[in-house]
Amino acid sequence: MIELVNVSKTYPNGVTAIENVNLKINDGEIFGIIGLSGAGKSTLVRCINALEKPSTGQVLIDNEDLGKLNDKDLNHMRMRIGMIFQNYALLEQRTVFNNVRFPLELNRTNKIEADKKVKALLELVGLSDKASAYPSQLSGGQKQRVAIARALANTPKYLLCDEVTSALDPKTTDSILELLLDINKQLGITIIIISHDMHVIYSICQKVAILDNSHIVEQGSVEKVFKSPQSEIARRLLRFRKLEVSNNEY
Repeated sequence: MIELVNVSKTYPNGVTAIENVNLKINDGEIFGIIGLSGAGKSTLVRCINALEKPSTGQVLIDNEDLGKLNDKDLNHMRMRIGMIFQNYALLEQRTVFNNVRFPLELNRTNKIEADKKVKALLELVGLSDKASAYPSQLSGGQKQRVAIARALANTPKYLLCDEVTSALDPKTTDSILELLLDINKQLGITIIIISHDMHVIYSICQKVAILDNSHIVEQGSVEKVFKSPQSEIARRLLRFRKLEVSNNEY
């Protein structure tokens, strides 16, 4: 379980990115965090994976306070958390196979075990036939599938997805969301999806928290929030979604 207790983050320039955030994400959930640009979503993610240290409050993962871990234990904790980025962050000089293999090399995994793991992951994401290809030879959706496979290399318990579909067309977006749903079902990995797109959240998330101006203004089941939004930002995001659906009908 991931739990944030009164978490705030203020940067040295005085900007408060998130303030008094309280959040609980249960094991096995697909949890959405949504908000407009600048709402604090990326900072919240970086606090969860300990790339940022909160100014105040606690980030607890499996009841361990990240703020109290030494560097060695913190590195071990980070191995439990896979991360997927909007821009894929692939190594251009490495093949698909070796991109997925890279985290296993860093952890000095036995070569035979590493190769076996990479083959299984490429099969999972549907890219067995692209093992020898380079990132420049792939479509955006294929690059994101490589990034997903790489994020799974160390067998994480949690998977953080930061705007992973924002650079993709609608059809490819849906295929990536279907893949994430399959991963959740097959592997039991808890998935946290950060997005500005209500369609992404509605498609696969069970619960959602809405960020606005550094605060969580609403959270609950996706069904409840979409059916009866309580905050102005939720209603605004839903209006955007309805407009997009209407426009796509023509």
